[in-house]
Amino acid sequence: MLKMILTFMFFVLLFSSCYYGVMQGAHTLGKDHITMTGGVTLHAYFSAESKREAEDSRVDYLETYPTADFAIGATERIDLGISSFGYGVGPMVKYNFMDPTGATAVSAMVNMNYVIPVQVMLPRLSLCAGRRFDRNLEVFVGSDIGYGPDLANIPESQDGSHDWDLVGNTCFSCIRIGCKYELKSPGSPNESRTYIPESILFQFSIPLDISRSMILAGLAVTY
Repeated sequence: MLKMILTFMFFVLLFSSCYYGVMQGAHTLGKDHITMTGGVTLHAYFSAESKREAEDSRVDYLETYPTADFAIGATERIDLGISSFGYGVGPMVKYNFMDPTGATAVSAMVNMNYVIPVQVMLPRLSLCAGRRFDRNLEVFVGSDIGYGPDLANIPESQDGSHDWDLVGNTCFSCIRIGCKYELKSPGSPNESRTYIPESILFQFSIPLDISRSMILAGLAVTY
């Protein structure tokens, strides 16, 4: 079972593509808490014309893409881990500026991703504020910014594949809003049921650097 999970994580990390929308809330995990999260993000344009133009020109074009994170609570305020985005994988660190036992959290997360096809580093900073309305539900809003290969505008070679030698660099940014629901909070009836995910997360992300109006819907499951 462990081998299957590791193999799945490897392929998800390898083929994760876009970089908009960290699939995390504002609170940190807590000391020694270990999680593995997998998710998917779907894009939707606000008009059929914009969708056709993006598909035909491949300019500001985003595909459906998976995400994956492995994280551990190093302290009550600090999470360390490995995350995947932007056709690559790299380390991340997350810090909660607020009292970790409180209902409100304000956190910052830094990722340094190694983009495998172009062999360059892609840094990303994510700021997020969230509040727990009970022990299960967190509502959050965040903003992400970074710099690296322009993965929304990858040129095509003559055979239709990505021409990574011609990919330019760009600043990318987005705002996001979502909620995270704990399925196995301490004291809940599901706490000892290993087959039930620890939590689910749903969020909307809006890219700020893309010329066409669009929104991304993301769903993540944490074990």
